[in-house]
Amino acid sequence: MRVSIRRPKPAKLIAAASLLSLTATLAACAEEGGAASGGGESVAYGATKEEFQAALEDMSPVTLVMQSTAPKGAPTGRRFEEYAAAVEDWSGGKITMDIAFSNSIAPQDQVDDAIADSRIDVGSVMASLEPDKFAAMNDLMNLTFLGRQGPVDGVLQFHGAMEEAALNSEEITKEYADNGIKLLLPIFSSGPAIVACTEPITGKDSLKGRIAATSSRLQVEQAEALGMSTATANYTELFEALERGVVDCVFSTLATSHLSGFIPAAPYFAIDMETGFGNAGGAISISKARWDELPLAAQQLLFDRVDVLLEANIRGIWDNMTAALGEIEKAKGSIVGLDEASVAAIKKINDEELSDVASSKSLEDGEAFVKGLQEDVEAWGPYVDGLEQTTDITYDNFLTDFNPADFDLKPYMELLWEKVFLSHRPA
Repeated sequence: MRVSIRRPKPAKLIAAASLLSLTATLAACAEEGGAASGGGESVAYGATKEEFQAALEDMSPVTLVMQSTAPKGAPTGRRFEEYAAAVEDWSGGKITMDIAFSNSIAPQDQVDDAIADSRIDVGSVMASLEPDKFAAMNDLMNLTFLGRQGPVDGVLQFHGAMEEAALNSEEITKEYADNGIKLLLPIFSSGPAIVACTEPITGKDSLKGRIAATSSRLQVEQAEALGMSTATANYTELFEALERGVVDCVFSTLATSHLSGFIPAAPYFAIDMETGFGNAGGAISISKARWDELPLAAQQLLFDRVDVLLEANIRGIWDNMTAALGEIEKAKGSIVGLDEASVAAIKKINDEELSDVASSKSLEDGEAFVKGLQEDVEAWGPYVDGLEQTTDITYDNFLTDFNPADFDLKPYMELLWEKVFLSHRPA
C-alpha cells in the first residue's frame, strides 16, 4: 500500500512573497505591543549582522550557560550548537554560550528547575514530563496529532501552527513566566509520530494483541484503541526490548527510530497521512531573570536568531528521516498506510481528546483554544503549499525525490517570523 499526501490544490492564501510586504507594518506593531524588554537601543527586525554588532558595541560581554540534550556534534544537538554560534557571531562576541552537553547539568525533567535557579540559562524544557506544572502547554501537546503527517509538509505545518498557538496563548506564556522561564521557541518536534513493529502491519487485526512501547498517555489510549497492550521502555533499551520480545511495537518518529537504533529489529512501519498519533516535543527556553538583565538589542538578537535554531531542527529531522528510511530499506521493511478500521479507532480517541481540552480547567476558554488551534492548522496547509517548493513528497519517494540540503527554507522561515513571531518580538 502506497502512502501518499492527500491535500487540496495549493490555495496560496498567503504566499511568502505577499507577506514580505507586511514587514514594516508588523514591525511597527511589534514595537508597540511586543514583549517586555530591557533598556537600551532597539534594533529593527531584519537588521544586518553589522547593525546588531554596532548596537551591542558598548555591552559588557556575557556568557550564557546552555544545556544541550545531545553529545557534542550529534545531529540532535545541531540546533543548540548552531544557535550558539549564530548568537556569538551576530553579537560580535558580546554574547557567548558555554554548552553543557548530554544533559550534564540537569536531567530532562529538571531542566525547568535548573533554569529557574540559574544553573542553566538556556535549555530545552519538556512540559510533558511535568503536566501539573505546565498544564496549559500539555493541553497543546495533547493535540499534536492534528494536521498532515507527511515527511515535508507535515513537519512544516506542525511547527507553523503549534508555534502560533503557543505564542498566542496567555496561559502558556504565563505558566512558564510563573516558573521563572521565558520561552524562545515554544515547541519543536522530531517529526510525525509513527508506529513500528517487528512483524508486517496489514491492518487493525494485525496489531491486536501486540505489546507497544509508548511515551505518553495519549499514545497509550490510541494503542489500546487498536487492540494493543502497552509497556514502557527506556529510549536506549528499545532495540533489546524488541529483540527479546518484551515489546512488539514502538510508537516513535522516524528520526527517533534511527537515533535509538531499533529499526533492524522493527522495520515495519505504519502511518496515516491525515490522522495522527500523539506526539512529543520540547521548548527552548531562557531564564527570565537572566533575560530581564540583558539590553533590548541583546534580547532582540536572541529572539531573532531562533530562526537558526528552528531551521537546524527541521533539517535535522529530514537528515534523520533519510537515515531511517535507508535502514528500513536495508532491513527489507516497509511503511504502509493504516487501514480504515485503524484510522477510525484513532480518530475516535483524537476527537475525545479535543473535547477534553475544550473543557480544560487550565484554559480560560478551552473551546476557543481548540478552535483557534484547528484554524491555525487549517491555515498553515495552504501557507506551506503556497511556498511552491513543497512538492508531493511521500515516505515512498522521500529518498529519491527529496534532498534536504537543496530545500530552501528561507521563504518558510520568513513566513513564520512575519506571521507568528514578529508580533512577540521584544520592544
